[in-house]
Amino acid sequence: MKKLFILMIITMFSLPIIGQTFSNGTGGGAWSSPGTWLSGVVPNINSDVVIAGTDSVFTAAGAVCNSLTILSGGKLATGIDSVACTNTFEVEADAFFYNASSKGTVPGSVRILDPASTVVHSGSGTVGAIGNSEFGNLVIKRLEGCTPGTNLIIKGNLVINNSAATVVFRGARPATGSQEHTVHGNIIINMGTLSCLDVGDNSMFGIWNVKGDVIISGADARFSGFSSANAAGLAVYNIDGSIINNGGRVQVGTSSSAGPGQTIINLKRDFTFNSGTFATNSLGSYSINLVGSGVQNFYLRGANLNLNTELYDTVKAGSTVVMDLDTNKWGSATGGHFVVNGSLELKNISRLTGSGAFTLNPNATLKIGHPDGITSSLMTGSVQMIGGRNFSSEANYAYTGTASQVFGDAFPQTVSGLTISNSNGMMLVQNLLVSGNLTLLDGYLDLNGNTLTLGSNALISETPGKTVRGTSGKLVTTRDIGVPSGVNVGGLGAVITSSVNMGSTTIERYHSARSGSGNSGIFRAYNISPSNNSGLNATLRFYYDESELNGIPEANLIMFKSPDGSENSWSKIGGTVNTNDNFVEASGINDFSYWTLSGTNNPLPVENEKNELPKVFSLHQNYPNPFNPVTSIRYDLPKASFVNISVYNIIGQKVAELVNGNIDAGVHSVYFNADKLSSGVYIYKFTSAEYNYTLKMNLLK
Repeated sequence: MKKLFILMIITMFSLPIIGQTFSNGTGGGAWSSPGTWLSGVVPNINSDVVIAGTDSVFTAAGAVCNSLTILSGGKLATGIDSVACTNTFEVEADAFFYNASSKGTVPGSVRILDPASTVVHSGSGTVGAIGNSEFGNLVIKRLEGCTPGTNLIIKGNLVINNSAATVVFRGARPATGSQEHTVHGNIIINMGTLSCLDVGDNSMFGIWNVKGDVIISGADARFSGFSSANAAGLAVYNIDGSIINNGGRVQVGTSSSAGPGQTIINLKRDFTFNSGTFATNSLGSYSINLVGSGVQNFYLRGANLNLNTELYDTVKAGSTVVMDLDTNKWGSATGGHFVVNGSLELKNISRLTGSGAFTLNPNATLKIGHPDGITSSLMTGSVQMIGGRNFSSEANYAYTGTASQVFGDAFPQTVSGLTISNSNGMMLVQNLLVSGNLTLLDGYLDLNGNTLTLGSNALISETPGKTVRGTSGKLVTTRDIGVPSGVNVGGLGAVITSSVNMGSTTIERYHSARSGSGNSGIFRAYNISPSNNSGLNATLRFYYDESELNGIPEANLIMFKSPDGSENSWSKIGGTVNTNDNFVEASGINDFSYWTLSGTNNPLPVENEKNELPKVFSLHQNYPNPFNPVTSIRYDLPKASFVNISVYNIIGQKVAELVNGNIDAGVHSVYFNADKLSSGVYIYKFTSAEYNYTLKMNLLK
């Protein structure tokens, strides 16, 4: 009995539902043939027709039904006459409806098209209408051009498979008015042209919103803003994915008669031009706005661009674009403007050329790959546009070439940020102010006798072996130092901890070896010049890079101090070396001056000065003199004394007090920072219980 019950259930579910007409399940056939249908009866106006997933059914004329469903895998193809479906027309996922009829709409008064279903349109000159605006996948396969009958929503892919390259699927034309369409999948152009507007006028627009990619494949595939002669209006593609050209053509219009229409492409991902052509012929402009939030690659192969249409391109703030043009160029022969508000990298010898202008705006970033850097007017370097080249002093610059590079004559003397990422290193040819970050990722930066100034908030970032260097020139920054705890001022590598406020402090970093007693120190030295430079009880942690050791064993490194940095003026300070973290640290420092590192086996002081105290009180001439604005004053104490050193102008007014307290016996120096004083002669006076002396110095600004 149980087996009989199960058999009855199976039999019930294997029978067609009453009122439905099923295709035969063995391959289908002509709609008008009784053999196409499981019942052996051709559907009539009351039939609810179901085409099985195994079947393909095609119509000629006179096909009628009440409702029509194409199951997943099934296919229905109409001839010039569509199916007269009174009620619901449904196409399931992976099912196909081939519409070759003269009607631009699919059958039915209610249309249910699964997002994964496919409608192949090859009949009418219009596609869709009000009530039939939503499709799953839509394939345009026409002998002649066609246009949407309404604003379309395509939930899958839009595929162009027309009969020839010149057969166009137009987004809008005067007969339809302005239109806006949305494709949730990809646009795939295999043969034929996709455009936004046909003839149009300046009041019309055509818009395609594409959530996926635009893929142009083959020599007969074209992607265009306009599709007719003298085209006008505004053509817009908003593309969330990429443009990928594999042998096709990207163009403004299809006709040789140029019109004033403007094309705008807002692209969020890559522009990948593997092969093919780029053709523009328009009195209007063509714009590619790179507006992505991640890295966008602009990859151009096989097509040197020198367009006959003004080219207006932008890199949006927050966007990062990498242009890899290989031996090709990107630009317009008639004008335009390339504006960078985000980050643009021009890899290797990639070049922007043509008659247009180039602007790198404040806060934007330009990464330069060309060996010749950036130039102001020469036809060389990464930017060769002749309509004007504007490189902001408030922008960021990065040199990322694989061959040796120069900065180029357009490189500003002030920049927001500078990054060196070239294993060959680079050499400065001018003084430079960096107001933001100076970063060395690869290679080195040779100062080449120039001064590189870090602004009040700037920071240098170096990695082992990739540093600033140069036997002449210096790094310098000035900061206000209160009572800090381990302040690495500007990232220069001199970490200062002081028990009192040091005030405005200038730190200079040099990269030449200091000498004394016939010996040399490492390739780094600091000149530290605080406004308050006495009784500091400070600690100095002196960092070094192993490339700077100058043959001195790390374990032997100790700290030396000099009043003016000159040869044979160095006093041994000592300190503790940390070879793991590459620094030497010394404490109990009462005043700052010049500092460097050398080895215990190659000390810098003159031999007779190393262990002897001064014989007499002495005040030395300041160095340098004249000075601007910092100078060093050296004084000798044969014994511990109370000392006052003050500076006066020529009418006897005290302008600074440099030392006022008990000082240990020895050779000392103090810095005088006159940045707030006017040029002229000043008098500095040394006073103690046993010695008074006065000297003059000259401030020359």
